Amino acid sequence: MVDAFINKQKAKEGGYNTSQCLKMFGVSDSGYYAWRGRRDDIFGKRAEKKAERDNIKEKMRQIIIARNGVIPGKRTFRVELFRRFNLTVNTKRIAAIMKEMNLVAQMPHKDAYKHQASHNHVCAAPPNAVNQDFFIGPRRVILSDITYLYYGEYRNPFYLCVFRDAYTRENLGWSIGRYMSVSLVEKAYEAMKEAHGKELSEVLKADEVYVHHDQGSQYLSTSFTQLLKDDGFVQSVSERGNSQDNAPMESFFGRLKTAIMDMVALCKDYDSARRLVDGYLRAYNHEHYQYDLAGLTPEEFYQYATTGIYPLESYFGVPASAMMTGGDLKKVRRRYADEEAAKRREASKKKREEKRLVDPLKIVQRDKKLIKSVIATWNDKKDVASIQISKMEELLKLIDKAFEYIKTLAEEELAELREPLAWRNHEELRYVFAMNELF
Repeated sequence: MVDAFINKQKAKEGGYNTSQCLKMFGVSDSGYYAWRGRRDDIFGKRAEKKAERDNIKEKMRQIIIARNGVIPGKRTFRVELFRRFNLTVNTKRIAAIMKEMNLVAQMPHKDAYKHQASHNHVCAAPPNAVNQDFFIGPRRVILSDITYLYYGEYRNPFYLCVFRDAYTRENLGWSIGRYMSVSLVEKAYEAMKEAHGKELSEVLKADEVYVHHDQGSQYLSTSFTQLLKDDGFVQSVSERGNSQDNAPMESFFGRLKTAIMDMVALCKDYDSARRLVDGYLRAYNHEHYQYDLAGLTPEEFYQYATTGIYPLESYFGVPASAMMTGGDLKKVRRRYADEEAAKRREASKKKREEKRLVDPLKIVQRDKKLIKSVIATWNDKKDVASIQISKMEELLKLIDKAFEYIKTLAEEELAELREPLAWRNHEELRYVFAMNELF
């Protein structure tokens, strides 16, 4: 509108000049001429930028295809563009392009079956030796958990147990089975020992290695606890009801389901579903570039953390020679490089320890209250069940009468009853309305 007014004034003899017109409309000179430049694209920059943007969009589509249709977030897109296509694009620009493409990063959802399993008694579980200090070094903290997946037309469930290095995010060992049993955990543990036993043995000679998990009965079984003890590992257990104590493991399972749950559900049989999950876990270690791992895969990051040699020539233009050594990296990853941070860590640990302590009298009182509540629940169910059984027995008598009544009907009357609405015309068949109570 402003531009049209200016052109009309230019065509008039004695009309307003451009600056006067812009002042009338409250438009700045720089803003107007910048708009003109974009509209006219005098130097062809607009076309050049569009071509560059279209190229980034195409590469982002290829990344989504390579990740089996999973849409990553802006940070993961940035790493993937750099590692796969050597393109350096900042996250702000990627976020804008994602908005243009109507792309929304797929995020993990809350597990519908979480917190439905019973826990061991708070005074019967081993201590939490890790205390959320996950990043103390490669192969020092091994996290584990069990999750469920499903496949096929009837959503048949099966279970996955994984042992994972908290520091490098590598999946060290896993097992897949139809049942959530102690055997499932022990098979995953043996797979870890077979693949990484030598590395773990070397670390065990110098430091403690923690195997951290929740209060599941599979992990607290006598056989698995003894297995860890025999191999020299320190067993660590999350506090009851505190998902943050095993947060990296919970996060990984959430992302795994976001990435492959829809594909696993399409599998026709258990064997196909098992092979798909197994393939994803193997590929994760050496194909998934991660922003928080300096753009490396978990396997590459383990080599970097243990040798101090950065495997890439550069990272977003920063040469490998300017990257930190493994020792420096360890300090950064732990976030406790200075004395002040160490004090905060100690204070936090002390606070958690105080929170972990229990009042014996309150524990016994709580247990007594819990058992009384369970007894009351079962008594209520007993009363309700008794009432329901009486109702159903009365209904069964009505059904028996209806059966005898139908046997007395003629062919014409039976043909009439093929129409469901006709049943309400027969008093002997009106028991069907009482059947609604079953639903």
